[in-house]
Parts: sequence; structure tokens; C-alpha cells
Amino acid sequence: MPELSPAATIVIPLLGQPDDWLEQCVCSALAQTADVEVIVVCSAQTPPSNRLLLEKLREESSRLVVVEEERPSFPGALNQGIRLAQAVRIGFLLADDWLEPTAVQECLAHDADIVSTGLSAYEGDGVTRLPEIDRVASQAQLDRRATLQSKAQYLTHFFLFQKRKLMEVGLLDESVGDFPGIDDYHLIWTLLEAGATVGMVEMPLYNKREHRGERLTMESRRQARANLSLILDRHGVRGRRKRRLLHEHSRWFGRSTQDVYLTSQESPLTRWRAVFDRLVYGPPE
Repeated sequence: MPELSPAATIVIPLLGQPDDWLEQCVCSALAQTADVEVIVVCSAQTPPSNRLLLEKLREESSRLVVVEEERPSFPGALNQGIRLAQAVRIGFLLADDWLEPTAVQECLAHDADIVSTGLSAYEGDGVTRLPEIDRVASQAQLDRRATLQSKAQYLTHFFLFQKRKLMEVGLLDESVGDFPGIDDYHLIWTLLEAGATVGMVEMPLYNKREHRGERLTMESRRQARANLSLILDRHGVRGRRKRRLLHEHSRWFGRSTQDVYLTSQESPLTRWRAVFDRLVYGPPE
């Protein structure tokens, strides 16, 4: 009898990570309570120690697939994993993060094009919690959002996608480059414009490691603004609305999420800045 396809495929793009972080990431994907396939897409910069670890894990599990990237970019690696995926449901996992064991199973209960869960945040040690950065989205809050852009901005990891819908929109937009929102914000917005349905799992099932090492959010602020400008152009956003969105998102560029939250606590300066922003850019979406 032919082998049954896995219930889901988890794609992990890998540039390079500390070995213990990578092991926690991959093992959390392999330890899912649902039947999953795990595809790690390595880059030319993936260090030998990471490769040795992956080889060891591959010997222990036939559900782990390790491939070399065909086109060197973050969205290119994810697209390659999507194309190779045997499952009809696909999730993304970054190599410095990890999943709760029931993440995929909880998402599979929803037959939507996009299923979104909440996340828990940790410092680089993977132990110290950062509850101020936690996100658990809700269907009620999503429904209150007036625009597709604001809905895309609201939804958060873990995501499980229908492969057919990803293929329908042409996968991730590789022309934008390695922008930090290419795998969620821009992709979700594009899917919503194509009529994608959304399911919500109101539980923190994705664990995000906050650190000041190499991540897309720590790249050049100028380049990130240029990439976001291109994304907004793709979605037909112009004028004052475009300026507001560039302004709102730019506070994240070149900084860790933790730094942003630590410096944006409610204060007289924060309140005055909010008044100024409303006057210059109009109300937030």
C-alpha cells in the first residue's frame, strides 16, 4: 500500500543557529502530536556543526528532510520547502524558535486557509519569560479590524496554511527580499486579498526567542523601510496612509522586539508622540 501523506509539513529555513537552539527547534517540530513532515532548508552559510546535528536527527527520524536552498533568500527557502511539501497543510518555524507539542494538532481542527495561534516570548536563554511581548489573538478582535492590512498586522504565529492557497497567490514574494514581514504580514495580507479564510486557535503555541543576534528585524533600518515601501506599493497603498504605515512599522526596524517594548512603555513622551502621530498621519487603522 502507498504511504499516506503527513497531516502537515513544517518548513524551517536555516541560515545558522547555535546548535542547542536548532536542536530544540527541530525536535519540537518532530515531537508534534500530529503526523508531520519536517523540511529544513539549509543555506550556503549554514555552519558544519548545524549540518552534523541535522544529520544525526535525520538518522533518528525518517520524517526529517534536509535540503540545500536553490535560491539564496529567506522567502526563497520557504518557497522551496512549500514546493517540496508532501502535506496539504504547511506551517513555518524559524530556527531560533520552537513549538508546543500540540501546535499542529490544534490548528488542524480548523479547515481554514490560514490558521493563526498565539505566541509566548522568551529571552535568548529560552527560559526567562517576556510576558509583555506575548500575543494571543482572538477571533472577536480580528473581526473588529476594518481593513485587510490591519487584520494581517494583527494575526501572529504559529500559522498553518492550506498549500493550495499558497500556490494560488504565487507563494511568498521573493522580489521584496529578506524583509521581516515577508512570511507573515505581507503573505497574510496577500492571502486575505485573495479571499483566504481565517481560523483562530486562541492559545500560545509558538515560542519566540527574543535575542539581539542575527535576525531579519536587526537588519538595516534603511533597507527595511525600502522593502516595506515596496510591499505597500504592491497592495496599492499610497499617500498619507502609506506614510503612516511606514512610520508605525519603522520603530521595529534595526531593533529587537524586547528593546522596542522596553522603550515604549506608557509615559508623557509616549502620549504626546501618539497625539503628534494622529495629527500628522491620521488615526491608526
